[in-house]
Amino acid sequence: MTAMAARGGLLALPGRLLGLVRVLAVGTLLCLSPLTSLIALGWLTRVMGATIARRSGGEAEPVGWILGPRGQGAVTRLAGGLGANIRAGVLTAAGLALWTLPFTVAWLGAWWAGWENSFNKGYEQAAVGPLVWLVATVVAVPVLAHLPFALAHWAAERRMAAFFELRRIRAVFAAAGWRAVWLAFLSALAVVPFFGLRGLPVFVEGYVPGFAGMSPEEQAQVAQGFDLLGAAVAFGALFFLRQRAAAIYARAVTRATAPSRIGRVLWFGLASLLWLVLPVAIVFGQFLNYDPVLWLTHPLFLLPWAG
Repeated sequence: MTAMAARGGLLALPGRLLGLVRVLAVGTLLCLSPLTSLIALGWLTRVMGATIARRSGGEAEPVGWILGPRGQGAVTRLAGGLGANIRAGVLTAAGLALWTLPFTVAWLGAWWAGWENSFNKGYEQAAVGPLVWLVATVVAVPVLAHLPFALAHWAAERRMAAFFELRRIRAVFAAAGWRAVWLAFLSALAVVPFFGLRGLPVFVEGYVPGFAGMSPEEQAQVAQGFDLLGAAVAFGALFFLRQRAAAIYARAVTRATAPSRIGRVLWFGLASLLWLVLPVAIVFGQFLNYDPVLWLTHPLFLLPWAG
C-alpha cells in the first residue's frame, strides 16, 4: 500500500506542478495593475481560508479563479469564483487599509515635511519629517507583526469584524510562538526583492546596454518586462507567505489560551524587530526611485501589486 501510494504521488506530481504554474501565471497577470490585483488578493484570501479549514479538520471549499463550486446552477457557477474573488478582494483591501493607512499616510506626510521641505530650504522645520516618520514607524511595527494573523483570522471567520478582534488575534500570535517569528523572518526576506525592484529603472543601463538610445517603443517593452517581473515577485511572494500564515494560524488557533507574559513579549519583540526591515527598506527605496504611491501601498501589507 505504501509503494502504491508513493507511485500515485509521483504520478500526480506533473499535474500538481502544472497546476502551480497555471496559478502563478494567472496571478502574475492579475497583479500587473492595482485594479485587477484585487482579484488576486481575494483569491489569496480565499485560499488562506481553505487552507485553515483543511488543516483544522474541516471541509475546504474549492477556490477557483472564475468558476464557482460544483452543484450550483450553470449561470451561477459560470462566474461564481470570479465574483467571490472580487468580493473577498475588496473586503480584504478595505480591512488592510484600515489597519495600515494611519501610519502609511503619516509616512507620506513625513516625506513631505522632511525631504521636500529641506529641498525647498525649509531648514527650520527639518526635524519634523524624521520625527513624524519615527513615530509612524513605532506605530507600524506592531501592526505589521500582527497583520498576517489578523488577515488569517478574517479569512477563517469571513466576518469583517474579525479583522479587528484584537484580543483573539494577539492570543493566536502568542500561541504561534517562534512560528510567528519565523513568519516575520520570511516576510523580512521577501522585502529584499521588492527593494531591488525599485532600483531596476535607475540602473537600467547596467543590464540593458543602449537603453537611452532605444526607440520609445523598445523602451516601453523593457518597462513592460520590469512590470511583469514585479507582478511575478509580488504574487509569488504573497502566495507563499499567505500559505505559511494560514498554516501557522491553523496550528495556533486551537492553542490560543492565556500565554505567559514573558513568552508573549519575547516573541512579539523578535517579530517586531524583523518587521522593522520593511519601513526602512521603503525609505531607502524612495530615495532610490521616488513614488508617492509606494508610501500607501506595498504588496506585504496591502495590494499584491509592485507598482
